[in-house]
Amino acid sequence: MRPFYPQWYIGAKMFLASLPLCALLLLIPALADAAAKSKNSQKSFSLEKLQQSYKGTGSLEADFIQEVYQASLSRWKTSKGSLKMSKPNLVRWEIYEPEASVLVSNGRKVFYFTPDARGKGKGQVIPQKVSSLEKQPLFRILTGASPLSKEFKVLKQMEVKSAGNGENLTELTMKPQKPMGDITHVQVLVSSKYLIQELITENEAGNKTKITLQNQVLGAKLPPAIFEFKPPADTEVLQN
Repeated sequence: MRPFYPQWYIGAKMFLASLPLCALLLLIPALADAAAKSKNSQKSFSLEKLQQSYKGTGSLEADFIQEVYQASLSRWKTSKGSLKMSKPNLVRWEIYEPEASVLVSNGRKVFYFTPDARGKGKGQVIPQKVSSLEKQPLFRILTGASPLSKEFKVLKQMEVKSAGNGENLTELTMKPQKPMGDITHVQVLVSSKYLIQELITENEAGNKTKITLQNQVLGAKLPPAIFEFKPPADTEVLQN
């Protein structure tokens, strides 16, 4: 004999069975709205605006933290210093700790100077052509001299929160469109004001360099003398 179920029981059972479907139907518009917002957020970022934020200023000053990862040794090395740039190609990249060194471009040549080379208490300088700067992604971005949409191909884009103040940042993973030394990938964190907060480069050997910029001042007044370099006496000059 088939069991008899009252009408209220059958109705309640049908209602409970339909709950997952109802919940899904209610959730679909919310998911669609979130996807649309995410898509719009990604579309709102512009490499052109990032370029223009630096192209529109004649100079820049900032502090930096540089972390270098050596894949062969599986270790990181951290240094701190300051960056000063004046267009078109005057640069002073100075490391204060743990070991002092400085890169100076006077617009004609680039000098890499180490006061205590190999711990022998003797300075060493390596002069190079100014064109060597163009192989550095950070230099290409901060000068704003070339269109970034042609310099890089964006492989991935996502929104992240700043660990410091909770600000919304855009994280871009990019690939150079043309050779930049042995660099294979570049990752940048960009603020809502289109300023670079962090830049990470990776090369073919798996080595990485992470540069965090702090206290950026666009349009800083920089004395021309800081971009001149004269090797101290007894400095060893190496031709690269």
